[in-house]
Amino acid sequence: MMINSLDINKYTELYQDFLHPNPNINYQAFLILRKEFEVTFINNLLANLNVEDIHIRRKSILALGRFGGKILKLIVPLYIDTNNTAVKVSCLKTILKVVVNFKLEELTKDEMLVVDLALKDGAAEIILTVISILRQLGTTGRNILMKTCRDKDLLKAKASISALLEMKDHAVDDLFDELLNDKSIDPMIKEDILRGKII
Repeated sequence: MMINSLDINKYTELYQDFLHPNPNINYQAFLILRKEFEVTFINNLLANLNVEDIHIRRKSILALGRFGGKILKLIVPLYIDTNNTAVKVSCLKTILKVVVNFKLEELTKDEMLVVDLALKDGAAEIILTVISILRQLGTTGRNILMKTCRDKDLLKAKASISALLEMKDHAVDDLFDELLNDKSIDPMIKEDILRGKII
């Protein structure tokens, strides 16, 4: 839906308020933009995931995270179609915000495809963000983390251990005992487990 010419000025003014550093002004503008200009506003926010200004990207991620599942349907192709690491990270952070805000414990098949692709990526920020998503996904996330904690990529393995340490679960405790007795596991991983168990 296009904005008619009479509404352009109103949209522009509200959008400037949305970018305002004052969180109250920002949030009030968000509410009106979501109510009166939803489609245009969402497209604007998605485009912002590709801008260099980190403050605009951060505001856009926070706003997109308030829209729920409808945003995830748009984030999936955006993630798949880009080679830009910053855009990929922004997409993952948006997924994380939706998962946390709406207390999701499962993602759709298409959304899990993004998670799988992110886990195969070599970029540190992508790995750390997707591990944060998995930490929020209940049993589904736990089961994946129980595999990724054995990964040859030490960053991925350590991040997975950190996420698992936050889960109070007998299956995780059993896994830790198994890893501690496995001679093929990196000593740094074992140190993380022992340190986490003490804490």
